[in-house]
Amino acid sequence: MRKLAVIFPGIGYHTDKPLLYYAKKIARQHDYEVVEIRFPEGCFQGIDKKALQDRKTMLQAFSIASEEAEKQLKAVDFSDREDIIFISKSIGTVAASVYAARNRIPARQVYFTPLEQTFSLVDDEGFGAEKGLVFFGLQDPFIRVDTIEKFCVDKKMHYRKIEGANHSLETGDLQTDLRNIAEIMAETKSFLEESSV
Repeated sequence: MRKLAVIFPGIGYHTDKPLLYYAKKIARQHDYEVVEIRFPEGCFQGIDKKALQDRKTMLQAFSIASEEAEKQLKAVDFSDREDIIFISKSIGTVAASVYAARNRIPARQVYFTPLEQTFSLVDDEGFGAEKGLVFFGLQDPFIRVDTIEKFCVDKKMHYRKIEGANHSLETGDLQTDLRNIAEIMAETKSFLEESSV
């Protein structure tokens, strides 16, 4: 297959949880070869989502996620692909951004609940800028909403704010969450269907 989608999970948010599960299905339906990063059990020993609020622990988690991505993608051939898309969640958005920049991969990015550090390597050379789709919740305790929104505007990335949603883009109301995920996946599908890189 000449189209490639790489899935980067979060801490405790593996690739079979709703956002990544449905995004994978959409990618496969659009003839993308799907490669999934899987964080080995125990690799984030003692690090949970709340640790993302502590700078030292957060940097340690970023390092682990990035190292795992480098290791697991070593055998993947990115040359001669007509389209490459990285789909990521939370800490995985940092790993996706770092991997694309470090390896000069011109990947389009779908960021589910990105962290602020995700945007530090999004530049104007095509490693995310103007080729990104971003979703974040207005009740996400791990981000400053105005900061993420400013990054999206500055980097010319398409973004959608989810009213009342937390770090899993859930509101606690089942009907609202089902409606939201349907809309999120519709936008993700449209993004995948856009012209290739």
